[in-house]
Amino acid sequence: MENKEKGKINYGDYQLLGELLSVSSDAARKRYKRNEKEALKAMEKIQENRKRFVLDYRKSLQTD
Repeated sequence: MENKEKGKINYGDYQLLGELLSVSSDAARKRYKRNEKEALKAMEKIQENRKRFVLDYRKSLQTD
């Protein structure tokens, strides 16, 4: 998998990626852009979890 999903990266995603990889956000961004496997996998999880969280939260607002 390559980082074809660059358009989906939101503010703070590289910061969180850096925390997950135990590196700076700048190092995390570079690893992601070099298509390093762990960085790609972690970024995919960040994006999936954010999307799921937003959808679940919006649903909870509608049912309350």
